[in-house]
Amino acid sequence: MKCPICNDRTGITIDMHSDGYADNLLECTTCGAIWIQELEGIVLLNKKVA
Repeated sequence: MKCPICNDRTGITIDMHSDGYADNLLECTTCGAIWIQELEGIVLLNKKVA
């Protein structure tokens, strides 16, 4: 898996929250991008890095 913004492959983690986690919610620790990986493609959730 690689980040859709910076293409880094090393800093991809499952985005954790205090109320649990979503298994398809991913975060790049390098650039801060947060996205959902779906069958249809990638849905970018934060616009600050786009």
